[in-house]
Amino acid sequence: MTQEKDADGTDLDIKDAMEGHERFRQQFERDRAFYRALATKKQKPRLLWIGCADSRVVPATITNADPGELFEVRNIANVVPPADAADDTVGAAIEYGVGHLGIDDIVVCGHTGCGGIAALLEPMALDRAAPLGRWMEFTRPAHQLIAAARVPEEERLTETVKAHVQFQLDNLMTYPIVREGVAAGSLNIHGWLYDMFTGELTTYDPQTGGWRGLLD
Repeated sequence: MTQEKDADGTDLDIKDAMEGHERFRQQFERDRAFYRALATKKQKPRLLWIGCADSRVVPATITNADPGELFEVRNIANVVPPADAADDTVGAAIEYGVGHLGIDDIVVCGHTGCGGIAALLEPMALDRAAPLGRWMEFTRPAHQLIAAARVPEEERLTETVKAHVQFQLDNLMTYPIVREGVAAGSLNIHGWLYDMFTGELTTYDPQTGGWRGLLD
């Protein structure tokens, strides 16, 4: 793919980022006291957000959060590898967020139209020996559950996304720091779904096993 460049030969994507940074610096100067406080005080985020890396799903935008309010982990398909998996990226963030920052809420948020979840629905199989293929194996339990339930094709992707979020909540509980926090009542875990068409968040209700509007 050929990179688009301006008349000076600058990559347009990088130029856009540079111009965006310039606007941020102007905002920074207007809110200097706020950013100075962020830089000098210990961070105290209100929750740990484990979400998808999809560029269209921006946690701070969805929750209208200011800098310093969200401790974020974003990866393809908002995966939480089990504690015994050969990947400590998410586990390290959980340990740091809960154990060192004192976070008392963890949100796992999926979204409609997730390309990561859709990857295993595609007719062309992923190479399980490659990084993406290995990572997508974490989504397989949800696919197997929805396939067994014979969910209609037009509903399959969204229902798989929901099931995947529920499996990630189970995976969270494989971490001792989470399991112990939940048992002690000092930590809550939440499964959310962001609808890209409506802008609405829905939440998984473990009491009913269903989903409801976050604001209901």
